[in-house]
Amino acid sequence: MDKIKYLIMVGGTLILLGIIFKVVGLEGPWAAISFGVGGTLKILYMILGVRSGLVKVGSEIALLIIGLALIFVAVYLRKTEQLLHMYAWLLTGGVVIKTLFVILFIRKQKRYRKELAVE
Repeated sequence: MDKIKYLIMVGGTLILLGIIFKVVGLEGPWAAISFGVGGTLKILYMILGVRSGLVKVGSEIALLIIGLALIFVAVYLRKTEQLLHMYAWLLTGGVVIKTLFVILFIRKQKRYRKELAVE
C-alpha cells in the first residue's frame, strides 16, 4: 500500500498546482497538463488499490461521479453566456460533493484497514 500511496499524494499535489496556475493566470497549457496528470494518477491509485484489495470502494463512488459531472457541466456553462450565472452554483456544488466523497472515502479506508489488521 505504501508504494501506491504516493500516487494519490502526487496526484493531489499536481491538481493543487494546477489550481495555483489557474489562479495566478499562468499562460500556456501548464494548468491543464497538471490537472490531467494529477487526475490520472488519482484514478491509477484507485484502480491499483481495488485490484490489490487494499482499497475498498462502495456507494460513495456515486458522490465522486456526481461531483465530477457538476464540475464538468460548470466548466462548460462558463463558456456559455446565457447560462453563466449557473456556473458558480454548479461549481460550488460539485466541489462540496467531491469533498464529501473524500471524507467518506478516507473514513471507509481507515475502517477497512482496521478490519484487515484484526484478521
